[in-house]
Amino acid sequence: MSSYETIRTSVSDGVGTITLDRPEKHNALSTELFEEMTDALRSWKYDNSVTCVVVTGTEKFFSAGLDLETMNWKTQEDRIRWYDATYYGYLELLEYPKPTIAAVAGTTFGGGCDIAVFCDIRIASPDSRFGFPQVRFGLTPFVDPLQRIVGPSQTKLLVLTGRKIDAQEALRIGLIDEIAPEGKLIDTATAMAKDIASTSLDTVVRTTEMLRRSWSMDPMAAYVYGHVQYRDVHWHPEISERVAAARTRVQSSK
Repeated sequence: MSSYETIRTSVSDGVGTITLDRPEKHNALSTELFEEMTDALRSWKYDNSVTCVVVTGTEKFFSAGLDLETMNWKTQEDRIRWYDATYYGYLELLEYPKPTIAAVAGTTFGGGCDIAVFCDIRIASPDSRFGFPQVRFGLTPFVDPLQRIVGPSQTKLLVLTGRKIDAQEALRIGLIDEIAPEGKLIDTATAMAKDIASTSLDTVVRTTEMLRRSWSMDPMAAYVYGHVQYRDVHWHPEISERVAAARTRVQSSK
């Protein structure tokens, strides 16, 4: 496993976990953090020991957003490096072939909220708070995929005002999918990731791809695309074995 300075990584039971690790800055996002997160994601992309990825911080905070010191560029190269780091970091999450779960607590602002939004599933602690306060000093937020998740009206409220909302409001508008019990955020997210990983890597990857692509197709194209995936996955030896085992269990129960 690679050694990082701004994140920690681990793999267990098919789940890769990326933990943002700048506690002195409440996990404020630096160039190095984006680069290391992207490197970790890429290292697991074709690693068959990882089926699902959890991105988290601590039980107290996820990320305070952009580290303003990062924007105190000394050279043009530093500025370009920052833009590249953020561009490829968010893109990696957006196009990741395996499902990603953001497990967020406390402060989840700005770019930290963006990381959560770019993940497939979001689980939050009861004390989590969300928002895009960077608009108040002139930085534009990502409106997509946010508006695909919460709809255009709620997106406008969030990104035009910079308002902050709590976990219950985030759940109401669909920004998060589940609120974990107090003190059980990472356990809850890991349990969900293990449930996903317990199916089949090939099935999970194909389903994630269908979820990403089908919504932009017309219904007939989406149906044909889905049926092709259904047909093709049956050729996978592991799937054939699972189906055969299930058939044996059903027959023995009669």
